[in-house]
Amino acid sequence: MFGGGGATPALAWKLTPEATAAERGLAAYSASRLQRAINSSAFQGVAVVGHAVHENITRRALQCMDDGLDVPGCEYDIRYQVAGVRWNDDPAFMFLPGRGEYVGCIAGQTVRMVTQPVCWARVFRHGESAAARGVRLTGANGNLLVRSHFGDLQFLHAMAIADGEAPEQTRRNVLAWAEFTWRTATGEPGFGLERVVASLPIEGFAQRFKFNRGWRIQDLFALGDPTARRADRLQRIALGSLMHVVEDSFAAGHVNRAAPVPGATCAGRADWPAPGPVVEFHSYPHQDARKHGRADQPDALAAHLAGPRPHVIDVVGTLAALWRAGVPWDDARPYLECVFALAPDARPSSAGDDYQPDAPLNPAQWGG
Repeated sequence: MFGGGGATPALAWKLTPEATAAERGLAAYSASRLQRAINSSAFQGVAVVGHAVHENITRRALQCMDDGLDVPGCEYDIRYQVAGVRWNDDPAFMFLPGRGEYVGCIAGQTVRMVTQPVCWARVFRHGESAAARGVRLTGANGNLLVRSHFGDLQFLHAMAIADGEAPEQTRRNVLAWAEFTWRTATGEPGFGLERVVASLPIEGFAQRFKFNRGWRIQDLFALGDPTARRADRLQRIALGSLMHVVEDSFAAGHVNRAAPVPGATCAGRADWPAPGPVVEFHSYPHQDARKHGRADQPDALAAHLAGPRPHVIDVVGTLAALWRAGVPWDDARPYLECVFALAPDARPSSAGDDYQPDAPLNPAQWGG
C-alpha cells in the first residue's frame, strides 16, 4: 500500500465503547446495559470499536488530557468536541415502529452505542454484510450508521463511496463536509440549529439528505439529546465531526498518504506545515475488517507521532486554533484543501493492497 518506501505508515484509529463521564451526561445512558453488552462480546469483530484512540488524539490536539481539567492552554470544557469526534462512528438514529426488527432494538428510541449497544452492533454487522454483497447503502435504504461506514457517507471517514471512485470526487465529498461543519462550527448565518440540512448550499447535500424528511442541523447532530441543542454546543459537535474526518485521513485503512516534504507549507503560510499528499482514498466494503482494525493500539499512535511531521495531532491542533480565532470558511478553506491535497500520482479508490482478504500483513506497515 505504501509503495516505493515514500509513504508514511498511518493507523486505524478506533473509539472506545465505554462512555466517558461527560458523555453519560449527553445521552440517555444505562451503565448496566452497556456493560452487559461489553461483557457478552457484542462488539467483538466490529472494526471501529476498541481503544479510545480518536478521543486521545482530540484531547492531545486540544492540549486537554481529560474532560473538565483546566490544563494550561486547554479549553476548559471539550466534551462537545469529543462528542462530535465520536459522532462520525456513532451517529444517533431511530427506528420507526415496524422497522429495525433486530434483537436488542427498541422502536422509537434513539440508537447509539451507549444507549442500545446490542442493537447498534447488530445493525452495524448487517450493514457490513449488505455492503459486502454489493448493496449500495443510501438514504433510501440505510440509516446514518450503516451509510457512514459502508455507504454513501463514507467520506465522514475520509474514504471513497465505492471502489474505483476518482480521488478528485472523494476529495470534493470530503471538502463539502468540511465546509458544512466549519460553517456550522463558526456560527455562520444560515447554518443555525433550525436550518434544514438538505437545503444547505453545499455540493451534494440536497441529494444525500432528501430522504431524511426535513432534518435540521440539530436533528443530524443532536437526535435524542436535548442538552446538545444549544448553538454553542452544536458548533463544538460540528467541529468534532470535522476533526474525525481529518484524523481518519491519517489512518492506513482509510487513506494512503505520501511522506511529508520537509519544509513544505500550505498556501505559503509558515505556520501551516503541509502534511503528505493523498495517494489513494480507500473504500471499506471489500476490505478485510480484521486488518482494517488491527493497528488500533495506543502504541501504534505513539509510533505515528514519532514519524515525520506534521502528524495528526499537529494538523488537528491547527484546525482548533483556526476555529478558536473565528476564521471564516473562505480563509480556512486553503488549509483544508492543503490537508487533502492529492499527490501527482493519486489513483482511484480501492480496498488497498494490504486490506485485501488474501494479502499478507506487513508488520513494518502495521506497527507490530
